[in-house]
Parts: sequence; C-alpha cells; structure tokens
Amino acid sequence: MRIIKITIFIFISSISLAAQDAPMLLTKPESSGISSDSLKAMSKHFHSLVDSKQLAGIQTAVLSKGKLIHFDSYGYANIEENIQLDDQSIFRIFSMTKPIVSVALMQLYEAGKFKLEDPLYTYLPEFKEMMIYTDSMLIEAKNPIRVIDILRHTSGFSYGRGSSEELNQMYREANLNASATNKEFIQKLSALPLQFEPGTNWQYGLSTNICGYLIEVLSGMSLDAYLKENIFIPLEMHDTHFQLPIEKANRFTVGYSWHEENGLVVYEDQRENRYVEEVSLFNGGGGLVSTTKDYLKFCQMLLQKGKMHEHEILKTETIELMLEDHLQDLRVYQERFRLPYGEYGFGLGFAIRGTQADALEKVYGWGGAVGTYFKIDLENELAYVLMIQLSPYRQLGLRQLIQDYVASSIIR
Repeated sequence: MRIIKITIFIFISSISLAAQDAPMLLTKPESSGISSDSLKAMSKHFHSLVDSKQLAGIQTAVLSKGKLIHFDSYGYANIEENIQLDDQSIFRIFSMTKPIVSVALMQLYEAGKFKLEDPLYTYLPEFKEMMIYTDSMLIEAKNPIRVIDILRHTSGFSYGRGSSEELNQMYREANLNASATNKEFIQKLSALPLQFEPGTNWQYGLSTNICGYLIEVLSGMSLDAYLKENIFIPLEMHDTHFQLPIEKANRFTVGYSWHEENGLVVYEDQRENRYVEEVSLFNGGGGLVSTTKDYLKFCQMLLQKGKMHEHEILKTETIELMLEDHLQDLRVYQERFRLPYGEYGFGLGFAIRGTQADALEKVYGWGGAVGTYFKIDLENELAYVLMIQLSPYRQLGLRQLIQDYVASSIIR
C-alpha cells in the first residue's frame, strides 16, 4: 500500500510539473488581426543584434485578444556554456517588479485597509515629519506624503541619482541595500530628506519599496509570502521569485554588461549570485526574477481587467483606477515631468504612453534596469514582453523598436 501511495504521489507530481512547464501554443497572428510579416521583421532585426554580438540573447512575446501569436527566443542564456534561451529561461526583471507590487497594494485598498489620500504616516509613523533638501538647506515639508504619492512616484524620494551631489551622497551613506529587512530599509530611507514637496512633482525612485513595506504592515505577512499567496499562485506564475530556488539556477540567465572595447562581459554569474543566496530584503521596487511566460500571465490579467483563471485579482473598477493618469492635479506645479520618452502620464504603478497630457493612449507598462520591458494596449487587446539581460542597453533602442514593430503589425 505504501509503494502504491508513493507511486501515485510521484505520478500526480509529474502531472503538476508537466502542467507548469507545458509548451506555449502559438496561434497564427492573422487570426486576431496581426500581420506575421511585421513580427518576422522584428525577429530578424533583433536576431541581427545577437549575431553582431551586441546582445547575448533576446526573447519577445505578443498576446493578441487572449491568444499567444508570437514567441521568439534567440541567442544564449549563457554564452560561455553554450546554453540557449528557451521558454523556461528565468530573467532579472528589476523594476518590472513595481507594477506587480502596486497591484498587490491595491488589493489591500479594495479590502478597506487604507484610502489613497491617507497620510502615509497613518500606517508608517517613520514618515511623520519629513524634511526637504533644497539649495544646500533642509526645510520642513509642508505636505504629508500620502499613499497615492508612493504609488505614482510623487513622494519626493529618488534613487539618489539627482542633480544635487550632496543629496546623492546622503543616499550612498545610508547604504539602503545593505538592510536585512524592509523594516530596516524603511527606517533608513525615512531619515533621508526629500527632493521636493510631496505631491508637487514626479520623480522615479524608491517609492515602490515603501509600497512593499506597507503591504507587510497592513497584511501582517512578508512581501514574499503575500505576493505568492495573492498573485503568483492564483495567476500560476510558478517561476517568479525574490529568492530563486537552487534547483532552478540552471535556468537562470547570465547577466552581461557591454563595453565598446571588450563587447559582452559577464557581470553576474548564472549559479552563484544574490538571487540564489538567502534573501530577507524583499525589494518591492526591483527584486523579482521571472520568465516571459509568467509575466505574460500578469499582463493577461490586466487586459482582462483583473480576472484570470477564475480568480479575481482586482475588481475591474480598481484596474481602471490604476490606469488613469494620476498626474493631472500636479500639472499646476510642473509643465513637464521627467517621464521616459514617449510617456506623458502615470497611473498607480504604470506609465501611460502619449505625446502630451491631453493625448494619452490606452497603452501602459514599464521596464527593468537590464532592458526588460512590457506594454499592455487595452484598445487593441495586445500585450507584449521583451526580455534581455544587458547593461547598458539603451544604445540598442529596443523599447521603442518593439513598440514600433507591434504597432505596425496591426492590420487596420
């Protein structure tokens, strides 16, 4: 009887793993109004960058009307060991963590744990009395940081890479990433001065790290556990982690840097790296690793207005709230925000594409520090993901290229 039970367990486990790792089924692009030729041209262009050794490898995927119409892997997860990219490859997604954490915090908003206009210090008293660094002086902030400010990057916190070298030095001396936990991280961060009066400007920075800690305080769970229970398991995102299980290390991509003199150079090993070591600082602003398949599931949930696999991750009205431009009330203070090129608005965790404030499109997304990128296009029911592992990456123009190729593929 014991042997039979063990056999059944192994059989069931193998079915479960097979389901998790099942190959993705492709649908002909033309069936959902997309041109194959444009997507093939995109792949040809991206492949040429690998062939010319400007990239180790690249993976792109496109969903249209709920169907996977494009999935292309080319090049290497590990050049040195001749390991090619495939649909099981795991990437560092860095700031593509932010939209996931923003969705998680809005689950607690739906649960009535806070209001967007609430002062942050109501829940995190460390932020009660904040100072602003201006003209080599510290002045007392007049406005409290509100919860909405940490969701839309209007808190006044940066990454310590601004125009003030004195303020940048304060960030370096705080040594935030040496913190053992989110609580320690927040204690250090809250002692730093702000770059501007909260709610009057937009500055990309550590606001989403605060969102991660707020989730821990409001839920009573670690950020890692909360995301797993409330997002990753319901969405079947089985390969998205803060700490990569050691048995998955062989699927992890090597991190490469690029230098004009030496070309591609390894900057982070496949198996011996910070992601396979014990992780206790769950970086809500950029700590996750994931696969293209997993991130497509997150995108599909957004396209379906919060629903996926018979689970309601968020209500439709909450998704719509997140995708509004929440910078409108700040435009009385600033004529133009320092948003990335092609983005003119910002929601609660997502940039909004547009040419100006009154010409925003229904296209949302964000990218990561080593070139990963995603967009969801509600109007055309499209989602697309790009995965690479390269720093620097901007010289290749990949983010604009994938948008242009996908836009040109839509059959009007």
